[in-house]
Amino acid sequence: MAAEISYPKAGALAEEVVGLERAARDLLTTPPSNAGRPNRSVLSRLRNLRPLPPDAPVPDDWLAAWNRTTSRLEQYRRRLAEAIEAEGARVGDAFDRVAADKRFLDAVVCSSPGVYRDLRRGKTGARLRRQVASYIQRLCAKCETMSFFGPINYGRVAPSEANGFTWSGHLECLRRAFPAARVVDRLVDRILGEPALVAELVPRRKTWTAPVKDAANVVGQCDGVRTVAEIGGAMETEVERAAADVAVAVRRGLLTHDLYPPATVPDALGWLRERLHGREDLAAPLTRAADEIAALLGRYPAASPDEKLELQARVAAVAGGDAGEGTGERFYNDRVVVHEAAVGTLQVTVGGAVADDLAGLVPRALAHLAAEAERTRRLTGAHLARRLGQGVFGLRDVLNAGTELHVQHSTRLTRRITEILDTVPANTASVDLAEAGLLDEPAPPTEPVLCSVDVMVAAPDLAEYRPGLTPLVLGDIHDAALLTPWALQFHPGAHRAIRDRDAAIERALTGWTALNVVARRRTGLPPLEFPGLVLELGGTSAQPAQRRVGLDRLTVHSDGEQVTLRAKGITEPLLFHNGELESAVHTALALPRVRRPRLPDLPHVPRLTWGNVVLSRRRWRLAEAETAPLAKAVIKDRLTGMARLRADRGLPARFFASSPAERKPVYVDAHSPALLDGLVRLARTAERITVSEALPGPRECWLRDGPHRFAAELRCVYLRGAA
Repeated sequence: MAAEISYPKAGALAEEVVGLERAARDLLTTPPSNAGRPNRSVLSRLRNLRPLPPDAPVPDDWLAAWNRTTSRLEQYRRRLAEAIEAEGARVGDAFDRVAADKRFLDAVVCSSPGVYRDLRRGKTGARLRRQVASYIQRLCAKCETMSFFGPINYGRVAPSEANGFTWSGHLECLRRAFPAARVVDRLVDRILGEPALVAELVPRRKTWTAPVKDAANVVGQCDGVRTVAEIGGAMETEVERAAADVAVAVRRGLLTHDLYPPATVPDALGWLRERLHGREDLAAPLTRAADEIAALLGRYPAASPDEKLELQARVAAVAGGDAGEGTGERFYNDRVVVHEAAVGTLQVTVGGAVADDLAGLVPRALAHLAAEAERTRRLTGAHLARRLGQGVFGLRDVLNAGTELHVQHSTRLTRRITEILDTVPANTASVDLAEAGLLDEPAPPTEPVLCSVDVMVAAPDLAEYRPGLTPLVLGDIHDAALLTPWALQFHPGAHRAIRDRDAAIERALTGWTALNVVARRRTGLPPLEFPGLVLELGGTSAQPAQRRVGLDRLTVHSDGEQVTLRAKGITEPLLFHNGELESAVHTALALPRVRRPRLPDLPHVPRLTWGNVVLSRRRWRLAEAETAPLAKAVIKDRLTGMARLRADRGLPARFFASSPAERKPVYVDAHSPALLDGLVRLARTAERITVSEALPGPRECWLRDGPHRFAAELRCVYLRGAA
């Protein structure tokens, strides 16, 4: 799709134009020593890189070289203008076709209903075209497991078998619709407005286990066994008063109850409906609302874009309104009141050399990142210990004291990479860190590490994988074992897979005790939950057998040099499980968090590999001034400006650009003026942006359906115990 809004012929001609312009200017840098004084006309032609007349006051050989170069330049400039006109008509048709395509409109209405309304009204203009281009690059460049981006699929690792897959194509997938977290929150809030229903709730404590200021001590009596009515009766308190106290405590986050969906269940609405139906008449109005929302969601996947818009509005209305719409704090996957998950028909068998390298070579590459993660945890722990001083501190106080602290990243690997790069030529494309002597062997691990890596095989065919040659690209590196109930919701063996995952995590954690922090569900994705203790900090656990720890029972012990997390009543120290939490306190008190390698801040960093495992794609740092010329309104100027930038910096034709001010990178095709607009806007958000090669590129994508190519990531979970 991105290729349809590109000017491939014009882009190639723009590169020829830039090359000829440079050749002409090279001639100007070495003017003939015996040239006469040029007149105004000759000076104008020299300045504009145009051919000179035969009688120009320059030697014949220089004149011939100049006219040969500039004549070709004029020819290519004319051809460039013609190509832009011809391809511009095709690109304009492509924009119109995409903007009217039902599948594209379906994607837009699922994430930005306002943009969809503009498209349906037939609004035209540069702004809308920019938005369409932005969606095109997101559709073509992102692998996600929810919203509109791409379906999840499943595979298996079988070293004794050959690589292969079966697939019915990209058009076939099963979709499920879910309400945004705030929809379920509104339904649950309505429970507290029904005193008769509250009286039958079974409340229990969460987050805080110490006594609280509660004159009637209703909160202290909530044991997860008795109903509110039974608690009121035992306390000789009116049921209405007990129900009111419980409702206040639930809203304060002190209590939860048996109709409050756990934050970690994938289908919170289904969980709630199942329990509401057991309450019969008491919950009848709320049950009807939940059932109506479920029916609307059932129609959603197959609905047309216009119908989806109506269904979104109806879901919001039944829930009681959508005050959260457009909230900047929400991720893109929960800005709309309904979101979807989908599963495709792809079944992958990863065998042979690919399986061997995933199991053997990738862990050896990750070992250096894990060692860096351990060092970062220790450095950040020391930083926190110095802030606290010696003593025992409540975790809540430590969280408050550490708000202004920053993670103290280890720089050992970064320094070593910098030293290595100092020894290679400036334009080196790739450096293999596995070469003898470049990196020291990582120290034996002292702490467990759990992580997930999205691996991409850069080959046009999985059968063509060659050990030591075919790039295995490490995409996103996550700090947790992302084999989750959400990701497995379509898998027929989901329960067994989760049991096997938990058993493997428990083996990796042998000798250690990990603590889950279950936060309130604020996006479509449920919080993570793994084997270990549970701290319900806003959200609640779906595992009733998990041992819970109150926030007030957690303490941080500091000797001024290092910190340790402990809980009253538990002898061994604790480590938090991870979950993409970038804070100093969490880093200091959690399992080592494996991150991408921190690269030196250089204008250019080659591709860094460990054998054929790509640890880091080749990247460049660009200043805003370098991309500013691409903002020209004339397409010719944008294409030639990009060709100059590529020639100056050695950029590839396709790349990703990222800014510290934006969550997601953008995909850029150097021959697409519309996508160059996105690059220009991104560059304005920071002093410098980072550009990285698109690897694998379209020709290196093994998943194909007719003429279409698709990026496919293999999400691999890696667990490592301490030595």
